[in-house]
Amino acid sequence: MDIIRAARKYRMFQPGDRVLAAVSGGPDSVAMLHALHSASKELDISLHVAHLNHCIRGEQSNLDEEFVRDLAHAFHLPATVERVDVPAEKAKMGVGEEEAARAVRYKFLRQTAAELNIDRVAVGHNADDRAESVLLNVLRGSGMDGLRSIRPVRGMIVRPLIDTPRSEIEAYVEENRLPHRIDESNMDLSYSRNRIRHELLPILERDYNPQVRSALIRLAEIASNESGFVSDSASAA
Repeated sequence: MDIIRAARKYRMFQPGDRVLAAVSGGPDSVAMLHALHSASKELDISLHVAHLNHCIRGEQSNLDEEFVRDLAHAFHLPATVERVDVPAEKAKMGVGEEEAARAVRYKFLRQTAAELNIDRVAVGHNADDRAESVLLNVLRGSGMDGLRSIRPVRGMIVRPLIDTPRSEIEAYVEENRLPHRIDESNMDLSYSRNRIRHELLPILERDYNPQVRSALIRLAEIASNESGFVSDSASAA
């Protein structure tokens, strides 16, 4: 089962690339790491694991950190692990917890990549994440860039699972008996993304369009192509 087909489709890696794999410990990032590690000789890449402990879930966050350290050791891969108190950073930044965590996480990944002379940073967003982000951005009244949603490649950030639905990743995890951690906050309906995932999308699938996820991803692809065309035309002009 090729769950990192997007890596080839979008030419995410070049031979000899040093790749920083962002691993939270959840099924998506663990599956991504396993698949990239299995294909590393074919892709001619070397891997380095990165994990940021957000200090949001108390002891569970510490157990996630320990799990990722052990996982990297099991794969015989080097790992960089850091801790940042996201609840404290949230207060300083004056934003929500999700936004603060995202900002802190990408700062950590980019700094680590610079320190290690990394070529690409691989993160575990999947096809369902992309569909959810399109819908979230629609509800926010986003423009064309928001409809593009999560991009397969953005600078040095690449998303090898972006064409793979969550159900396929879960099957891959089960088939390969991959250990992983479950983040209970993914069920917390106080977060907008979780309400979209667990409430709104199931309603849309049941009552309006059983293929709504595919439709949202198609919308993202159309928006991406049109935005790229506008940008290229403006540059040429």
